[in-house]
Amino acid sequence: MIKWIIVASILSISTFTFASNNKSDIQIHVYYQSDSDSWKVRYDLPKATKSIVFSRNSHFDRRKLYRIDEQLFEWVQDGDALAIKRKDGSSFNSLSLNFISYYDVLQKDYAQNIKYADGGVLLYTNHLTIDIKDIEDKSEFTSSESPERDPSNNSLTDTTLFHFYSPKKKIVFLGNRYDSKAQYVLSGNGTYVYFGDIKPIETETMIAVIDSKLPKWTWRRTQKYFPELFEYYKEKTEQPLNFKPIVFFNYGERDADYSNYSGGTLDGVVQLTINGRRWETENTEQFNLLFHFLAHEAAHFWNGQMFSPKEPMHSWMHEGGADAFANFAMLEFGLINSEQFLGKFESAVNRCLLNKGKESLEQSLKLSRFQNYYACGAAMALASHYAVKTSNPDKSLFDLWKLIFKESSEKKAYTEENYFDALKQLTGSDKLPKLLARFSSQSDVNNQQEVMSWFSIAGIRASLTNDYPSSVIQYWGKQVVYNLMSSHCKGISFSTYHDYIKTYPITGCEAFAQSMDVQFINGHHILNQGLAAYDSFRRACEKGGLVQLQNREKVSLAEISCQEAVPEILPYIKFEMSD
Repeated sequence: MIKWIIVASILSISTFTFASNNKSDIQIHVYYQSDSDSWKVRYDLPKATKSIVFSRNSHFDRRKLYRIDEQLFEWVQDGDALAIKRKDGSSFNSLSLNFISYYDVLQKDYAQNIKYADGGVLLYTNHLTIDIKDIEDKSEFTSSESPERDPSNNSLTDTTLFHFYSPKKKIVFLGNRYDSKAQYVLSGNGTYVYFGDIKPIETETMIAVIDSKLPKWTWRRTQKYFPELFEYYKEKTEQPLNFKPIVFFNYGERDADYSNYSGGTLDGVVQLTINGRRWETENTEQFNLLFHFLAHEAAHFWNGQMFSPKEPMHSWMHEGGADAFANFAMLEFGLINSEQFLGKFESAVNRCLLNKGKESLEQSLKLSRFQNYYACGAAMALASHYAVKTSNPDKSLFDLWKLIFKESSEKKAYTEENYFDALKQLTGSDKLPKLLARFSSQSDVNNQQEVMSWFSIAGIRASLTNDYPSSVIQYWGKQVVYNLMSSHCKGISFSTYHDYIKTYPITGCEAFAQSMDVQFINGHHILNQGLAAYDSFRRACEKGGLVQLQNREKVSLAEISCQEAVPEILPYIKFEMSD
């Protein structure tokens, strides 16, 4: 077992010195006041400006959170852009603001602050980044919430330089620990910075800042499996990372009567949160979900950060590959057995078939069906793995990735051609690579036949069955509402609860003008009897009849006509364990 130890020499407990600052840098000075859990921020600008514009919309109202000197400055909203100007219209080269730590969850964005139960806090840098407008610049304000935008790239500055100050707390980010003061040159999507008292834990392959209030059983498993994971990936890929990743892991909402987890990633960073007092009771299934999330994101340090796919439309390689890496790690560590391991891929295969549609896998990006890259990519990874093992029992999916990394070592970017060439080299055949390439690039293929053909080549025993798991049964029940809404309203708006579906009104759509709590379809429970509900719906459509949406008392809420042909229920692909 790998032991976690504090290695001060590697962590480099640093004294603070100012870098040689370029005159065109934006300087952002961030002071953390731990006694009040609040922040003071001062912007020093490279030249006088009429206004500054925040680089991210950030999904919260800065005017309510950030306090500025309202005798001198004012907030100005211009379209999507939020700016600060002097009230007298004059130029300025310095601005100060302050705010209290803001812990609300931000939809589709990084939380500004994340609280550790022991009093530490994370700060996400890029909610504070700005663009500046020169006196002579008469262009409109510009703003973007895109995570791909680099706020340090603007017309007037070379660099955004952060200065962090925390007299009473340590500062930790990007693999380093500092006393009281630190500097950070902004790049890409920014990073999380920790302010607190926890001593980071370090191995040769990773660093972690773990909440000291973590439940004991969770801490024991974290101590064992987190460092083993990074060592496992390094060993299997034979590719040491050229940076040391950091994991921030905190425990929140400890008095709430539930348990969940969440997280996010940035360059070189995985951030994990567990919430709720039910984490105090040991729960293997819940921990496994958390670990799989970490294992998936950690895999991206290899196949998404140190090396990356050249084309986003081919994201099945790194997203499906990361899911496969995580499944292999869980099997290796004994968190799941062989049957559960195969079951994870079986679930991915069937989710791929249910959601991909007639379009090519490449088109999933354009159609906002990004989950296809996870599910279909995992299926393609499994087929690749067993095809490799059939040709050479000593090889695995990891050997495939070794070749991909080797071939892309110069440019650090890989393509589908790299993947298919490596697969051909390891299997001695181009049959499976050609099938995978067709599935990726061509539309109107028979998805089920295609996938079954992969497993036949790979030597995996798979069969079609009508014995569906509960998740698939529920899927088909939900498809009734999905199909009716899509055909009548050209849009979808509903939520799924444990025993019913709630629809929401769609403007201009008479069939779904009112909100409804739907529990039955033509007398069949929409979720518990999803197959029967869908089959009843399909038969009604074949006869040109009406479909009844009913409440829990089976009272009709609406009778809606079919607008288009409804496909039959697909058989379920079932994997069989080898003898």
